[in-house]
Amino acid sequence: MWRWVIIPLTFFAPVLLADASYTVRFDDGLERVRVTACFEGKAPRQLVRNSAAGRFTEWVRTSGGEELAASGGTRLRLNSLADNSCLEWQVDLAAAAAADRRLALNIQGALLTDADLWFWRDDERREIHVEVELPAGHSLSVPWRQLPSDDARQRYRVDPTPAAWSARIAVGRFPVHRVPVGGTQLRLAVVGESERERDEVFRRWIREAAQSVAAVYGRFPQEDVQILIVPLKPQREPVPWARVLRGGGVAAEFYVDRTSSLDELRNDWTATHELSHMLLPYVSSRDRWLPEGLASYYQNVLRARDGRLSEQEAWERLHAGFERGRRATRKETLSEATRSGWSATMRVYWSGAAMMLKADSRLRALSNGEQSLDLALERLSDCCMTRGRNWRARDLLAELDRLTGYTVFSDLYDNHVLDNAFPDVQSTFAKLGIVPRYGSITIDDDAPWKAIRMSIMSG
Repeated sequence: MWRWVIIPLTFFAPVLLADASYTVRFDDGLERVRVTACFEGKAPRQLVRNSAAGRFTEWVRTSGGEELAASGGTRLRLNSLADNSCLEWQVDLAAAAAADRRLALNIQGALLTDADLWFWRDDERREIHVEVELPAGHSLSVPWRQLPSDDARQRYRVDPTPAAWSARIAVGRFPVHRVPVGGTQLRLAVVGESERERDEVFRRWIREAAQSVAAVYGRFPQEDVQILIVPLKPQREPVPWARVLRGGGVAAEFYVDRTSSLDELRNDWTATHELSHMLLPYVSSRDRWLPEGLASYYQNVLRARDGRLSEQEAWERLHAGFERGRRATRKETLSEATRSGWSATMRVYWSGAAMMLKADSRLRALSNGEQSLDLALERLSDCCMTRGRNWRARDLLAELDRLTGYTVFSDLYDNHVLDNAFPDVQSTFAKLGIVPRYGSITIDDDAPWKAIRMSIMSG
């Protein structure tokens, strides 16, 4: 059953002045969603959508009543759409959930979907305002920036990111918690039915991990962040899978063993790793050694700083990671390994982490403690976090050099990205006083960079 009065498309007027105004309506059973998109001025030539979306699209029509072909490909062609006009489509969410759990997933009365299953956009980076009508008692979790709303409709502004960037949207009977941290608020939703006590465990876990990231330079690096938690039946580890998404806004999605205690979640590295990704703007997947390396470095450093690890334990984990990366290194360069897929994960992640350790140590040494990776990232946050830009690693590292006044980052790029060897950390370890021994490490307190070693792990 639909809970709205159908208004002829020809009389639809955007409520907000914007390049595009969307109205989204879910039916009572979350089986279907209807989207009305009105475009100011020149209409888009095409809309980008999931390649499977056509299979579950029931109809597409223009404001003049013309039916468009719904099936076929990732591009919905709109060559005949007039300027200052509207387009409407309806998607069968229930059919998508039954056919492909990657597209849509029913979770105890809630629905989790890929955004591009039904929220189609053009790739012209126009500003989009969205109004959402929900069934009574339902909530919505989206990566978009929330605007002042009323009880009848929720309003949002979509960041002008590329239409192909991934996003996830959840709708159902669940609370959306506001988690204050580092000068902002995270919008956290536990998708599906959950006990209040379990929700509080998840909130504390995310808040503590986010606070450790905010402590890098005194504030959380992103504003208005969506956090999705999907509880699972008992698993081998507390958080078997997680990722950061950037489509339409910044988000993190965590799949969590619902039976995990707060201490088990605290001792897991995943949340710190994923939230550390938000210290950087979006970096091309062709250079994922950089964001994954930075997150792998900070997942250990930040847990030492807030007391979840001792200094000894943090260095041991970094050393163990570097050894995994070294053993996984083949004849290909780091650039080639990054493009070769997940089989090169250890090489890619830990090569990047080794480069971040070398950069952090070198900056602190050259500047007599006045510079650090922390400070470089703070300066980057002040100038270069525009959502929607796709950075290449070489350009981003050059910007970090400009901000710090040294060539540390570009030198590391030149020395290691086109090299087929794992980055050598032995000399850095020796200066810091990290002595590998029988699969573990000892700490030499007479090392020349003792103060640097201690400052890295204390912040």
